[in-house]
Amino acid sequence: MKKTIRKPENWQDFESLCKKLWGEIWEIPMKIKKNGRNGQSQAGVDVYGVPKGQEKYWGIQCKGKDEYVNAKLTKKQIDKEIKKANNFKPSLAVFIFATTMNKDSEIEEYIRIRDLENRQEGKFEILLYCWEDIADLIEDNQNTFNYYVSNKQHKTKYNFTVYLNDFQTEHIIRPKCIRKIKRYILKNAEQTPTHYGLEALSNSNLNRKPLEPIAPNMRWVIEGKVNEAISSFEIIMANTGSMVIEDWRVRVKFLGEHEELLDVLGTGSMGMVDLTKLRYKRTYIDGNTISYSPNDNEPLIQKDNRYFEAYIIPKCREYTIPIQWELLARDYNVSGELFIKVQPKYEDQILFEEVHSEFDIKEDEIISIEPKKNYSDEE
Repeated sequence: MKKTIRKPENWQDFESLCKKLWGEIWEIPMKIKKNGRNGQSQAGVDVYGVPKGQEKYWGIQCKGKDEYVNAKLTKKQIDKEIKKANNFKPSLAVFIFATTMNKDSEIEEYIRIRDLENRQEGKFEILLYCWEDIADLIEDNQNTFNYYVSNKQHKTKYNFTVYLNDFQTEHIIRPKCIRKIKRYILKNAEQTPTHYGLEALSNSNLNRKPLEPIAPNMRWVIEGKVNEAISSFEIIMANTGSMVIEDWRVRVKFLGEHEELLDVLGTGSMGMVDLTKLRYKRTYIDGNTISYSPNDNEPLIQKDNRYFEAYIIPKCREYTIPIQWELLARDYNVSGELFIKVQPKYEDQILFEEVHSEFDIKEDEIISIEPKKNYSDEE
């Protein structure tokens, strides 16, 4: 059966195939990564990950980039890639040559020799997988087989993509956060501020530039139980191909740090649930993953899409939350990545501390940064 599995048409597809295949073999489909991007230094490693049950990284060199159609490993190339792989950080436990060239006993023997030499020096193990070996592995791993063979048989028919708001792969959220700042002032009974906030700042007669940004109005009392750091976003699931997608569902996993993930506004720390929305709810949350299943196994027809709104309480700092999505369908599986960029809106609460001498005046100190909410975690 492996003779019917054709080689990928270009090295980019081959690299994606290796990522999918070894992600399944190592049981880390959501953690295996491509190394950098085209043109960057990769230390001989195209794909890497820590296999399940292991503690160190394994790396894969997807050989055939320069002359993909006639790719053939030489001893000189092997030595060159092994030397480069020694610079991969952290150090590798196993280094794999994956190539579309057919099996070659001379090259396989040379790999065995270099592998033994390398391990005797206390370095990584070296393995070689030629196309016949890779075809065997594809047959043995059902998810990769379905993914690869379906793509080859229906290359121009099936296509599916997940987007964030406005059909983009990146989306910026701006949670509201309170930044408490300690500010030192000389003791002066007539001008001493008596409370926090912008009003106190305006009465201080200090020629010191405040930390930016400072909100023009600060609302400290909010009716109801509200966390203003919560941020909404949309997940858009689009059939961009020419075939109907049937028996499908989508999993969206949030890999970056966050305080809470919600699929219905009002759950968790947000108070009452809108019961009218529960009737049409197609999502559920399990840990850091939101799963979507269509109503009554409704197929997704060509050029159509579905979407749902979700909510996240991120950390109060600037950072990026990586998201990995996966489509599981009857005849077609595919996965991809999205990114939520967190750019908080800060409201500054100033705490003035009196000092008796100018020598005791210090720079402003940020005491804490917290989500803006009108309730305590103990409530």
